[in-house]
Amino acid sequence: MILRQQKLFTATLILSCIIFLGTWGSAEAQGGAVRLRLPFDGVRRITAYVDHRSPGAYDGNMVVYHGEERENCPGSGTAWTTQGPYCYDRHRGTDYALVLVPVLATAEGVVTLAQNQGGTIGNAVHIDHGNGYETRYYHLHSYSVAVNDTVSAGQQVGVSGNSGGQPYHLHFEVRYNGQVTDPFGWRGNWTDPIPGGPAECLWGDGQCSEIVIEDESAWFTKKLPGWQWYHQGYSWTMRYIGNMSSTPYPNWATWRPDLAYQGVYKVFAFVPAIHGTTTNARYVVHHVNGSKHETETVVSVNQSMYDDAWFDLGTYRFWDGLYGYVYLDNITGEPNGTKELSFDAIKFVQFRMFLPAIRE
Repeated sequence: MILRQQKLFTATLILSCIIFLGTWGSAEAQGGAVRLRLPFDGVRRITAYVDHRSPGAYDGNMVVYHGEERENCPGSGTAWTTQGPYCYDRHRGTDYALVLVPVLATAEGVVTLAQNQGGTIGNAVHIDHGNGYETRYYHLHSYSVAVNDTVSAGQQVGVSGNSGGQPYHLHFEVRYNGQVTDPFGWRGNWTDPIPGGPAECLWGDGQCSEIVIEDESAWFTKKLPGWQWYHQGYSWTMRYIGNMSSTPYPNWATWRPDLAYQGVYKVFAFVPAIHGTTTNARYVVHHVNGSKHETETVVSVNQSMYDDAWFDLGTYRFWDGLYGYVYLDNITGEPNGTKELSFDAIKFVQFRMFLPAIRE
């Protein structure tokens, strides 16, 4: 009798946890027939994403993996200050800012191409990973594998470069059954328009639970004039501005993600290697407290200490939708105009929770 009561109590407790997670978290898992690592070591800037609307074809529109859509986009990687970093019509891969850096195989597989393909591609490597998946690495300075070589995940296959007449970067592309897919998957709140979709997140390192909000995206808002633009942000662009010791009318910006799930998220701010010289950037995270009411937490960041790095702003609960956000203004307490603040990407990393099955 006692044993049955204990089992009943355990089942009730776990059921309560499931209900709680249904309110605050996500218990879903990520599937997929291949798991990818990054094609390099360390932290590197992303400079372009896959166009889910029409990869490989010009139509004037661009759709990013989290569902944001941009119109009237050019068919190149030009950073348009009115459109932001996402606006790259027909792009079929993810671009990373790499200059003569070792390029690594993202998963085990067999090399099916290693040659200069000419045109804008230049030196290229293709790897077949089985189950219909293939990865491609373009614009390489050099490659160090040959056709039919078997490679392991993390093995060097070349060095990033600017072949094909391109600026230095790595174009990383994933194909599934011959069609372009996006390793970031699809996290929009509407049907993925990618041909053969929906795309499935293939990263095996936690990126499947991340949402990155760029400056100049639809979820980024800035107020008052005086902003400066530069091309070395996390996704090509960044904004920066001079500091104020104090003022009733500061320049300010917010990053407000459209979160698919309410629950626990770790929040990061990207601090680029340039135009972030303040020692007191005061990020304000608007989140949910233990009573499920909105509250805010202030986190001071010495931006001068970081070069192209993510700073951990802490772990917080958020509602789903557009309620939670991060705020930053240019009030630092330092003498007026002596420092600069960078306003770049903010990343929300979801905590995924898994519960054991109840067994008699």
